[in-house]
Amino acid sequence: MKEVELTDLEAFQSVGDNWSMAGEVNSSRTAEHDLKGVDGVGTVVNNPTEEQQDHLFTQFEHGDLELELDFLMPKGSNSGIYLMGRYEVQLFDSWGVEEPAFSDVGGIYQRWDESKADGEKGFEGSAPRLNAGRAPGLWQHLKIIFKAPEFNEQGEKISNAEFKEVWLNGALIQENVTVSGPTRAAAFEDEQAEGPLMIQGDHGPVAVRNIKYKKYDKTSIALESLNYGYYEGAFDQLPDFDTLTVSKTGTADSLAGNIVEEAADRYALRYTATLVAPNSGTYLFKLRNAGTSKILIDGQPVIEQDSVHRMHQLSSATVELESGEHDFTLEYINHPNEWYRGLSLFAEGPRLRYQSLHASSSVQSGGRELPDLIVEPESHVKVIRSFKMHQGKKRTHVVNVGAPNGMNYSYDMGQAALLDVWEGPFLNANEMWIDRGEPQTVSSAGPPLILNGKPSIAKLTDGAVAWPDSVSWDQLQVEGYSIAENGWPVFEYSMDGVTIRDQIEGVDNSRRLVRKIEFTASDAKEGLWYQLASGGKIIQNDKGAYTIDDRAYYLNIINGAGAEPQIIQHEDTYDLRLPVLTEENEAVIEYEIIW
Repeated sequence: MKEVELTDLEAFQSVGDNWSMAGEVNSSRTAEHDLKGVDGVGTVVNNPTEEQQDHLFTQFEHGDLELELDFLMPKGSNSGIYLMGRYEVQLFDSWGVEEPAFSDVGGIYQRWDESKADGEKGFEGSAPRLNAGRAPGLWQHLKIIFKAPEFNEQGEKISNAEFKEVWLNGALIQENVTVSGPTRAAAFEDEQAEGPLMIQGDHGPVAVRNIKYKKYDKTSIALESLNYGYYEGAFDQLPDFDTLTVSKTGTADSLAGNIVEEAADRYALRYTATLVAPNSGTYLFKLRNAGTSKILIDGQPVIEQDSVHRMHQLSSATVELESGEHDFTLEYINHPNEWYRGLSLFAEGPRLRYQSLHASSSVQSGGRELPDLIVEPESHVKVIRSFKMHQGKKRTHVVNVGAPNGMNYSYDMGQAALLDVWEGPFLNANEMWIDRGEPQTVSSAGPPLILNGKPSIAKLTDGAVAWPDSVSWDQLQVEGYSIAENGWPVFEYSMDGVTIRDQIEGVDNSRRLVRKIEFTASDAKEGLWYQLASGGKIIQNDKGAYTIDDRAYYLNIINGAGAEPQIIQHEDTYDLRLPVLTEENEAVIEYEIIW
């Protein structure tokens, strides 16, 4: 994707005085329209006034587009991203809204017709599936995949604009939403094949950074004259196909690992085709299969797998291609256990969408999409133990906790580590309960705030040394957990002769968790530290109040056990720590996480 340079405002058309360049921003969670830029570059900031409230238009124009950016809004603010200057995705401070409308953050704003009767002037519009918006003053991430309207040679519109996908903070909130014309307050009332990206400037303060985009043509990558040869045999590695006797040949519309209906238990396939590359430039190929495969383009290996793999392995590679036709070969041998069959190939190129080149039936096992299996706590707090992926690593001692008030979290009991927190639906248990196969993991059903997942408690020789990535069970002895009267679990440990009780509760009608840790010892202990948070940047807003990880969430200390919090920096990481039990035999640390 191409990134918009934000070293100055040259990437934009005539810029009003309400827009400025900043390095960072300051914004509180509680003050209305409180947004201030700090000298520097990398962020554009809008602070409209009665005299200056211009929109911001990019120099580039687009049709089909994939767009990603970060935005930040203070309390009570309102703005919008207009694709082609005509079709709006709403930006709004919707924190705490339980049932979002089209006018909330991530909504596709409605159209407007003044000639219609009262109550009917607004029409269309699409509310997000859920409220994935964060608290005011925090950075949020928006991703949009957009299809522009199409026109024939006479300039007549033949298809409407469509929001294929809108993602907010990692949650898919809109899908396949068609708009028949410009939404309300668009900069242009007509429709064209291309137009500039617009950030609304006349409603409220907003900051935007990390603007990246990829423009798409209407054309796509194609495999033409696709032929296959099927070879029976128990192959442990890719054979020299030219020395084999082919068992069956044929043509196909797309790649498939199961192209032959009554295939033997073991076999090999070789596909040959003409790969049509519409544009010159870098092409990405992603191959997933059970077994092993090899791709050659113009006789040169692009992807090579050298062993039979029992699960669906993923390989990817890029290659420079000139526009036009290229010889394409894919060789494949299946895994001996038919449970693991499957073959898929994805590709994208310059101004070309990411697309599949395989048949959907080719990923029938292991690579198929499982239906959602949502677990909800209906009448009481629910506790489910599981495996769960966290930052690319499988955690095996995870306790997932969800409540009827919609406040949920996942906790690594082996490390006393909070992994992620979220509001909304509780758990998707499809990978754990459907077919009881790998990877036996659950996932957060709502949009999670991912935390660093390091142990919360450690014994340190010096409070300023690097925090450990993990602690052994010889150091942190896991005693188990009990259930408090209110239904929330209390996790229990001992370390260096200190008894530790850790309870995390979700607050009703507020996107926040309160964590309370109690330490008890028979005598005073030294060297025990508690880590409240870790991230790229930690800023103290007020006594006991912090913004964490470059404005990803807030942390407020309710009780610091009489100790002074310390911000410790190691390379690009900042930790917020408290010493515990330096003099007293008992200590309580209590704080809240708000996002």
